[in-house]
Amino acid sequence: MLDRARAALPELPTQRAERFEAEGIARETAWVLASRVEVGDFYEAARATDGGVEGQVLANWVRNELLQRVEDEDLPTTKVTPAALARLAGLVAAKKVTQNAGKQVLDRLVAEGGDPERIVEDEGLAAIGGGDELSPIVDAALQANADAAEKIRAGNTKAIGAIIGHVMRETKGRADGAEVTRLVREKLGV
Repeated sequence: MLDRARAALPELPTQRAERFEAEGIARETAWVLASRVEVGDFYEAARATDGGVEGQVLANWVRNELLQRVEDEDLPTTKVTPAALARLAGLVAAKKVTQNAGKQVLDRLVAEGGDPERIVEDEGLAAIGGGDELSPIVDAALQANADAAEKIRAGNTKAIGAIIGHVMRETKGRADGAEVTRLVREKLGV
């Protein structure tokens, strides 16, 4: 009788948190997911769909982004499906969409539901990461910010912010910041 009773018990929050930690999720995030049944269930449903993203990344999207927009108790009925969130996190992880654009897509998913890939396409939110597309924009930013370019050449790496900001404004935040930085350094020979 005791064995049947133990087998019928659901996984306790402590056990769930320990399991999440063993899967590579940071301790604090694991406890947030495990201590709230709806949150943990949503995460596990998203994880079960192969969104092509690591558990820690997906857990961070649930904790840091989704829970900013949806109350715990509303997760079972939210318009954002676990599969859609997993695919969105995968798009951001693969750098097909910037982090900021991913947040915009999530806002739409929360409001309307739908397919993250379709939203990215409809809204023109795909990341611009290739040097071919970014190179002329970086050139224009360097020309427009010649004083910042000279400071960078002289060793003041903080001045790169003005150039990156210019590129981000021109691309409406769709440029990959790391790629912009690489191109600026390459073009300036630093």
